[in-house]
Order: sequence, then structure tokens, then C-alpha cells
Amino acid sequence: MSDTAPGPRRRPASRRLLWIIGAVVAAGLGAVLAVIMLGPGGPAVRGDRVEVVLPPLAAAPSTAPDPDLVEQSPDGPLPIIGRDGREPWRVYARPFDATDHRPLVAVVISGLGLDAALTRDAVARLPASVTLGFSPYTRDLAAEIAAARKAGHEVLIGLPLEPADFPRQDPGPETLLTTLDPSQNLLRLKWVMSRGTNYVGLVGIMGQRFSTVRTSLEPVLEAMKQRGVMYVDNHAAGASVAGEIGRDLGMAWAVADRRLDGETDAAAIDQSLASLETIAAQQGVALGVGAAYPLTVERVIAWAPTLASKGIVLAPASAIAGRQQVPASPTP
Repeated sequence: MSDTAPGPRRRPASRRLLWIIGAVVAAGLGAVLAVIMLGPGGPAVRGDRVEVVLPPLAAAPSTAPDPDLVEQSPDGPLPIIGRDGREPWRVYARPFDATDHRPLVAVVISGLGLDAALTRDAVARLPASVTLGFSPYTRDLAAEIAAARKAGHEVLIGLPLEPADFPRQDPGPETLLTTLDPSQNLLRLKWVMSRGTNYVGLVGIMGQRFSTVRTSLEPVLEAMKQRGVMYVDNHAAGASVAGEIGRDLGMAWAVADRRLDGETDAAAIDQSLASLETIAAQQGVALGVGAAYPLTVERVIAWAPTLASKGIVLAPASAIAGRQQVPASPTP
């Protein structure tokens, strides 16, 4: 049809309005139409034109990876910073009101994915603001991450790091070791990062030895920064150099102020959670890291509803990135 071809015959305004009403009712949207017709956003008549403005529909949460933030590798997909500067840790973070100045407590439950029943229970019952960490050895990790994100959680992948008594304790295949050349550790890091997509970053598994050796940890954190992902260290700042390195690199980082279940009884876990409240009140933010134990999950579920009355906000780990205090390095 040319630009000068006549268009369809226009109905008078009154008949067009009746046609619109009939079409909407026929589609089963009578209740929506009532709001549109009676509310301030109802139909507007301009000359012989009638405009009906529908309110925007809420979009379902997306669990698909952003293709601009994915690099395909022989091992699998790797996170990258987008050409427009968007970083995966920000894009996949759980939304949070940054103008809320109340004390913030973040909780990470790590080691999920290996026990299917426990994982389903934790994803469904833990508050959505709790950040979930999945084992890199999880079968069909991509599907598990998608389910967690659909439930509103942001996600971390576990990074196996050398413990103090390796190999008596062994986090698993592809563990990063202080005895390896940095290039070898970076290959292992890539393997872990390629296990899934849609995650904000990595959380340490064990690592009592690795997280204290700057020459081993720094190249790893620098590689994470270059790919726009966050690192959560499962040790307190005094027992890890992750916070110091993260601050110096200007990356997204957080370190555990408390290990929630170093002692696996209810009273000890409750005490650890209470101490997070104290730290948050004093310093503005606090982070607790716990394992995917049924008791830990239950205690966090019971504790979370008590925070609002105390003026404390349960926040995702990404909301406290880079906001914790880092102890000064000892003078040589």
C-alpha cells in the first residue's frame, strides 16, 4: 500500500468506544476496564479519537541469563562485563532500596544443591533477601539457580579453596591451592565460574589457608573483578585478607562477620544471629555465613521476622558490597 492509499473508514467516537468496551469484556478483563473507565487514567477523547490507556502489567521475574553478560568458553558460559559497562553482580543482584539507612544484616546460606530435598525447602522457605550459595558440584546447577532466582533470591557459586589441613580435608575437585602457580588457579577459577549463569558472585568453601595468602588470593580476586562478579569470603576480616584485597582492587566484596553454625546447636546459632544485630547496629552492616544444615535454615527462618521490630533490615549480600570495615594491615 502506498503512503497515499486511503485507510480504513473511521467509526464515530461513540461507536468506537462501545467497540473497545465489547472487546475488553469479551477478553475477560471487565474488572480492569472498570478501573480504567472510572479512574484518573480512563479514556481520553481528543476530537474524534478515543484513547484507552492500560496500566502496565507486572513482568514475571526473569531467570534467563543476559546474553550480553556471557562469554562462551570450552568449559561453559563465563560472566563478563557488558559492552555498556553493566556488571553481572549488579544485574543479577536482588533489588534493594539503597536509600534505606537502617542497619543492614545480610545472611548467606552456602553449600546448597547437593541435597535436593533440603535445597528445595531452603529456596521455598527462607526469606527472599537471604542470599543462597550453591555447590559447584551441583547436578544441573543452571536449573537450581533459575529456581532460586524465580523465588527472589540472589545466588552465589561456591569456590573451593585450600583449607588449613589439606589434603586431610578436601573441598573437592578443582580446589584452588597455594602450592599452584597463579595461572593454574585461574584455570580452576574459570571452571567454577562456568558451572552456571545468573549469579552475583562466588563464596568461599573452606579456604582457611588460601584466604590468608595474598600472593595466591589477589590474582583470583582481580580476575573476578575483571569479570564483574562479587566475592564473599566465609571468614572474618581478621582471618582473611579478602576484604583488604577487595578494597584495594575496588571490587564488590564482603567478608563474614560471623560463622553462624561453627557450633551446630540451636542456642549457638541464635547467639551468632544476635551478634550480627549488634555488629550491624555499631557498624551499619553485618554479614553472617552459614552452611546448608537443616537446623541453620530453621533458625534463620525463625529469626528473620524479628528484625523489623528492632529497626534492622535483612538485606541481600550484594547490598553490603564494599561497605564493611577493613582492619588496618599490621606495620612490617
